[in-house]
Amino acid sequence: TPTVAEIQAAIDAILNNINFLLAELAKLEPSTTTVPSACSGVSFTRGLTSGSTGSDVKCLQALLNQSSDTQVALSGVGSPGNETSYFGSLSITAVGKFQIKKGLVSSSADAGYGYVGPKTRAQLNSLLGQ
Repeated sequence: TPTVAEIQAAIDAILNNINFLLAELAKLEPSTTTVPSACSGVSFTRGLTSGSTGSDVKCLQALLNQSSDTQVALSGVGSPGNETSYFGSLSITAVGKFQIKKGLVSSSADAGYGYVGPKTRAQLNSLLGQ
């Protein structure tokens, strides 16, 4: 029969293998917690709508650009790496897509579509780990 020390050694070896495999798995899974540099020191505390400007708008665009189905633009102004601090029609559409994706609105006809109100801010802040 194995000794307590031998059993403990086997358990330790298995735990080491588990930790190694978890680390390998983490390398394969896309990170969902990446916070864009444009969001450093930013939180969403006010309503954003057409004509709004500020660092929170640039952060918003950077967050939306992390997912292909909510991108502000594919190229040019508002596209990944070209985010701006101006909330215009491209931002409205991208916010609306985000809201539909998160179940905050069901279509572009819904009140609040494209407006960054309390529910949308809560979702955005959670992406920032807040």
